Amino acid sequence: MTNIDHTPIEYTTSANNILPQFVDQLRQLYGIIAQNTYVKDTAKHLNRIIQDANNQTMILIVGKQRVGKTTLVNGLLGREVLSVNDQHPTGVNTFIRYGEQEEIKAYFLDGVVAIFDLSKLELLTTGDTFASQILREHLDYLEVYLKNDLLKSVTIIDSVSLEAGGGEMAYFSEALMNRVDEIFWVLRSGSRAIDAELLLMDTLKHKGVEPLCVINGIDADEHADAFITAEQQRIGHLMSDFIAISATNALAAKQTDNLELWQKSQYDYLIAHIHRVAENSEKKTYAILIRFLQWLERFRFELTVIPRRDPFQSAVENIEKYAGDTQFEFSRYQRDLAIVKEYEQEYEQVANTFTHVQTLYQLLQTISQHDYLQDEKVEKFTEIAVYYQQMLREYRTMHSEYSREYERLDAQHKKIHGKGLMKAFFGQHTQNEFFKERVQKLNEQQVVCVAQYDNVLQAETSMLQAVRDIQPYLVNLVKERMSRIEQKVQELNQQRAKEKRQLKRYAEKLNEFSCLIEAQGYIKEHLQPFLMQEQMPLKAKDLEMLEETVQAILSIDLSRNGLLARSQMNNKMESIAIPFDVKEMYPQQCLMLQEEDVKSNDIPEIPNKLAIQYAE
Repeated sequence: MTNIDHTPIEYTTSANNILPQFVDQLRQLYGIIAQNTYVKDTAKHLNRIIQDANNQTMILIVGKQRVGKTTLVNGLLGREVLSVNDQHPTGVNTFIRYGEQEEIKAYFLDGVVAIFDLSKLELLTTGDTFASQILREHLDYLEVYLKNDLLKSVTIIDSVSLEAGGGEMAYFSEALMNRVDEIFWVLRSGSRAIDAELLLMDTLKHKGVEPLCVINGIDADEHADAFITAEQQRIGHLMSDFIAISATNALAAKQTDNLELWQKSQYDYLIAHIHRVAENSEKKTYAILIRFLQWLERFRFELTVIPRRDPFQSAVENIEKYAGDTQFEFSRYQRDLAIVKEYEQEYEQVANTFTHVQTLYQLLQTISQHDYLQDEKVEKFTEIAVYYQQMLREYRTMHSEYSREYERLDAQHKKIHGKGLMKAFFGQHTQNEFFKERVQKLNEQQVVCVAQYDNVLQAETSMLQAVRDIQPYLVNLVKERMSRIEQKVQELNQQRAKEKRQLKRYAEKLNEFSCLIEAQGYIKEHLQPFLMQEQMPLKAKDLEMLEETVQAILSIDLSRNGLLARSQMNNKMESIAIPFDVKEMYPQQCLMLQEEDVKSNDIPEIPNKLAIQYAE
């Protein structure tokens, strides 16, 4: 297919040895890059080159509709294997290979491979039923295995018809054209190549591809010789050669064993050309080398865009965020240690919240000083306790006022009568009315003190019950606070662990691209020297292209100045959780106030009512 007629003979003499060695090199390169999913399709293309280098010679049959491509293949096979339908041309590319077991392998677009009996070939290629149409919509290609001696040296591809594309150029799968060793461009005698075909032929010519022009149907055109001469003059510069045949005669000759008809078909020329192509290892080697150079350019493009796209870009950004600087990582660890130390101090303080609480007053002071001991329930307890203290203060105030008044009046009474108020006295004195009035007021104060004393007792009862109820609740609040501090440390360690996991994940993601760095080295150290050897069948322009592409590949920095290595180093640094063993060091101090601890033990006794009689 590729024109190497002008390649010096000394450059092709070692082709038989070069191709196997080259394939071994490509296998090693494929094994390296196949580890990266980002270049999955590129690796797949390289693997296809390797497979095609090991495969039989592949001949692609190309042409527009109704030129007899399928009939041509049937003539080569000597029987009507492929279905011929003028209304429904072949609808899927069909690879015809040698096989002891005759069968069809259908490769679907979703990756499924199904095996069919040979009788189902019409259904899959040209059938017009609804089932046929549905199947073809999901088919990628077919492989037909036949027991035919010709297929032992070549694989023939019966292709779908050419389609007009943009710019009126005929469209055909470039990927398939690149894979084959020879193209048979089929024209029907009397039907010239259309402009759309000429544009595609010209495009192939610029790529160094010159198909063999096969003119079919010479038995049905009395002006076949004139037609062939005209097409040679018109498109001869785009073709490697011309062969005129009659596929109909060839098929009929094989079916009837008619030697004369076979000779008229001129298939011997076609088959001889097929054998020459199959035996031309130099041509195949050069074609594989050129395909690899083209693949190398594709690989260069892939490497160029990787640093600017995800997942490489996001992996780099996040690694720089979490571990771009080992000194920063160390400083952050020191910061976390300091935070945990503060939590430890806080935990110790909370654990000792009730250490010095021995009275109701101290309990209320402690509650007011710690916000974690304050909620609606504790507030209600505080109100009860404060009310008790208030009742107690008011009683003490009343009792103190009564005592002062009593002592003052008692002193006056002693001065006048010589005896205190509580002594029996029946004498007369001008001040007796004054004393009677003052004693009455004292007794009124005594009644108020009695009432207030009752209020104190009621408040005390409520307070004692509230203290019994609130103590376990307060202890639990302290316990919750301690647990919250432990949780903060746990959250800090979880955040550290999360960052480490993220760092590891991004490092693993970035590490997926390390195989591409290895591939860069392999291309430089092994493939380039191998391809630059003098015995390689490469032209000067090919070697120039190789040198430029390899240099471009090597100039792409996927290491990001050792970022991956630094990330792996940081991933090992201080990755263990910061310990927080505080429960045994700082056990929680319980709150166990008894009744005698919270109620007042020095409440003044209620004063007795004064009952003093004076003589009239």
